[in-house]
Amino acid sequence: MSSIPSIRIHKASQLAYVRINGRDRYLGPAGTAAVFEKYAQVLHELAPACDRPRRGARSLRSVSVAELAHRYLASIIEKVGRSHKLAYESKYVAAALIRQHGSHRVDEFGPLAMRRVRDRLRADGKSRPWVNRLMAGIRRCFKWGVAEELVTADRLAALKAVDGLRAGEAPDAPPRMAASPPAVEACLRHLEGMGDAGAVRLIRFLRSTGCRPCEACSASWGEFGLESDPPTFRPRHHKTARLGIERVVPLNRDAVQAVRPGLVLPRDGDPVFVNTKGRPFTPNSLLLAIRRAIRATGCADWSPYGLRHLAATRALAATGCEAAAAALLGHTPRSTIIQRYSRDRLELATRAARALEGAA
Repeated sequence: MSSIPSIRIHKASQLAYVRINGRDRYLGPAGTAAVFEKYAQVLHELAPACDRPRRGARSLRSVSVAELAHRYLASIIEKVGRSHKLAYESKYVAAALIRQHGSHRVDEFGPLAMRRVRDRLRADGKSRPWVNRLMAGIRRCFKWGVAEELVTADRLAALKAVDGLRAGEAPDAPPRMAASPPAVEACLRHLEGMGDAGAVRLIRFLRSTGCRPCEACSASWGEFGLESDPPTFRPRHHKTARLGIERVVPLNRDAVQAVRPGLVLPRDGDPVFVNTKGRPFTPNSLLLAIRRAIRATGCADWSPYGLRHLAATRALAATGCEAAAAALLGHTPRSTIIQRYSRDRLELATRAARALEGAA
């Protein structure tokens, strides 16, 4: 086999399949997550015998939107893994493309088709930020296609002409709220009673550091410097790693105490936070553990990311300094996202004004 098998869609059954050596291998209903996983598995199995298409070996007209979406998703999963946020979003991007235009060719997908996808998502009741994120994901998909010589550059340029939804054109997502401290404590007590020490340690670590859940879940012992002054956590995998920015998280006493119970002659590559089966946590598995605890206790709803929000609001309240809170959370110097956590910006401005009293 000299080329990557194309994704095809059986029109009568709407099942996605690939043809390998004259035999059809069905992957599942077109546009579903199962198809994405199985297609990535097929490419992995064929990797030794399946070379990438030579430059110019295939006509752009022979590439369907479905094939472009599936191959883009497979490349994302190979690059960042299945549990990464980008892979999660890319699944929805691929599904949105295949749902309406999977059987179309890439040279038939233009601004009008892009707008139809946008309007369908809006009609489905999706929030404005989510629709705009998927639209940006579609552009990333076609940009990847340009780099792979599956899409022409003018096609990508045309798609950039489609604007995202503006305020009022679709419902905005509710603001992300900090986790309720009493609810967190209730869940911690329940998890302790269930013997899930790993989830308890991980939740306490997130509450004490404001780390992103994906940073903590993927943490290994080699990333910790518990004997340094101050103790630090330097995640290798984080949001700004691609920009060459190092992420250094100072650890307070609560964070160190959350980490140390798992310190039993570990190797540098061993995961720090593992579940009751000894497997590393993922953001999704942590969320499921929290959801079960919420149902059992009847406390207010919250999510792992709510712990990051809680840490941010507490840091802002204690320091009155957005720059300090942004440094703790790992935001870039020019990021303004920290302002989302500033519930009382007048109080911050008042502190700044008082600092200027009597200045010469």
